[in-house]
Amino acid sequence: MTIKHIRSSDTWLVSKGRKILYRGRISPWRSLRVIEVALRRDGLRLVA
Repeated sequence: MTIKHIRSSDTWLVSKGRKILYRGRISPWRSLRVIEVALRRDGLRLVA
């Protein structure tokens, strides 16, 4: 899983291979919800 920040558009990308799992303005490092959504799109569940 790769996390990138595009400064010109202030957008965060979370990807796995060529598949984009999350694209948005909220940093995945600061929000557990963003990581949870990205993992769910990849077919995994986060158990807390």
